[in-house]
Amino acid sequence: MMRLLLLFLLCSGLSFAQNWAPNGAQWHYSYYGFFPGYVDIAYSSDTLIDGQVTKKLTKTFHGLGWGMDVTSYSIGTEYTYEANGVVYLRYQNQWDTLYNFIAQVGDSWRMAKQPFANVASQNSRLKVIATGTKVINSSTLKYVKVEFVDPQMNPLGFEDTIVENIGFIGSYFLPYDMFDGAVDANEGGPFRCYSDNNFAIYKPNYLEVCDYIMGTTELEGSASFQVYPNPVSDQINIPETLIQEYNHYRILSSEGKLIQKGQTTEQIEVANLPAGNYTLLIESQSQKRFAKVLVVR
Repeated sequence: MMRLLLLFLLCSGLSFAQNWAPNGAQWHYSYYGFFPGYVDIAYSSDTLIDGQVTKKLTKTFHGLGWGMDVTSYSIGTEYTYEANGVVYLRYQNQWDTLYNFIAQVGDSWRMAKQPFANVASQNSRLKVIATGTKVINSSTLKYVKVEFVDPQMNPLGFEDTIVENIGFIGSYFLPYDMFDGAVDANEGGPFRCYSDNNFAIYKPNYLEVCDYIMGTTELEGSASFQVYPNPVSDQINIPETLIQEYNHYRILSSEGKLIQKGQTTEQIEVANLPAGNYTLLIESQSQKRFAKVLVVR
């Protein structure tokens, strides 16, 4: 009897907190496509797959569309579950390891496949370089810090931290295979926020509200216009008919941060800007117009 009791206590002590994707679980991630916006991933229901109770997560994009109006559309569904500190992801009728919170320093696992990243063969791995716990919203949560490595365990120059119940706190929900980067799309960007019905909003690196869409409020009632060349590497040419009326300009990053401002002229220099997507606002005292600009190098 004493042996059974001891075995029970040992097993209980080794158990892992199971709180993955509870009711109300919702993640927000910035989106860095040609049009700004964000991706939210939300728990929708439990379901049964091959006898395994799994969490159904819906993924939705919210942002500006081609008509420069706010749009939302589904980008798919994920099925996950947690068992003994490991979160699994369903992909092509198999279960991949998404996050491993019982891994030790030096352990690694093959990166779970992102649905949109399916051209190049999968190669990247996640290698644990540190472990520990941190207190968030009065809850003590385990974390593993990982680096992205190739099959020979050579570093690929990127690290992130994965927190229990939350996932990556620097990048997207699904890890992005570095070998796919040149040919595949990426469905989401850096982590913004996480919350659920019993866990207040956690956003360690993001300053705006979780559902912020760059420029949505200030661009209401505004009109778009075209600039040339676009893509551009050195100078943006502004139509002469707009210069006198819209005498000031601002350039905003895909996150809505002010990058550059000044007086509107026929040519606006962007040679000092990193490659990426930007919004050019030209303003009068009462009106604003905007153009999407792609800077290339």
